[in-house]
Amino acid sequence: MSARVTERSFRIQRNLRTTGFSLTELLVVVAILAILLALLLPAFQAIKLAGMGTLDLNNHRQLNIGFTTYTTEQQGRFMGVDTGRFSWDWVQGQSNLNAYGNETELALTKGRMWPMVGNKLAYKSPFDPFSDAQRLRTYSFNSFISTGEGPQMGGPPTWQPNTVTKLLKPSETVVTCCEYDHRGYNINGFGVDMSGIGVWIDKIAPWYIGHWTFSFSDGSSLAYPHAARQVDVDYFMTLPQNNIFFPGPDYDWVRKHLAPGLN
Repeated sequence: MSARVTERSFRIQRNLRTTGFSLTELLVVVAILAILLALLLPAFQAIKLAGMGTLDLNNHRQLNIGFTTYTTEQQGRFMGVDTGRFSWDWVQGQSNLNAYGNETELALTKGRMWPMVGNKLAYKSPFDPFSDAQRLRTYSFNSFISTGEGPQMGGPPTWQPNTVTKLLKPSETVVTCCEYDHRGYNINGFGVDMSGIGVWIDKIAPWYIGHWTFSFSDGSSLAYPHAARQVDVDYFMTLPQNNIFFPGPDYDWVRKHLAPGLN
């Protein structure tokens, strides 16, 4: 082998060695990538939560539109907001349960809401952590409208508006909310004690961090930023019983919007 060939081979090997990454350089690159990932991850998470929040509010609107459509077809009369106490209730949960006491799809498809919506995904919030087998439905209707349970919850005994014209403040009247009922499914409508003593007869689902979502009788929807700390909401709104004592501005806000003008 000539000296020229040997020198050329040495130069090629030396160039290969000098163009590679050292261990230190690789560690620097990995560190930079880790920093970028740490900076971008919260942004991606925020985008994901915003998308889920939009879908949640859209579900509220779909149910609200179904409620309104039925009302129009029935000359202004509301469908029932209970869960199987009446044949005209929006879902028929009480008579369509599985062996574990959870709702089956028949609870949805036999309800008066189904012909207006026709999509089981609209009944469940994207934030709901339970499987469909454990919990098929997240949303509940305000117990103080239609033929619900308002008077049983301390509401005005003569006020059970079953038509649009009987609502005093439609833009402030809650129609749907996300409820957490520890008994396996959301039984009956949603309500709190209307006497002002701070007792939640039912509980709002805590899974959308920092927010509770609602729709209103005028067709609008809202992600309400609750005043209570999320850690307190997580605790009180998942207790394995109803009639929770949890006073404060959030209770006052919900109470006001269940029966506005009459409390």
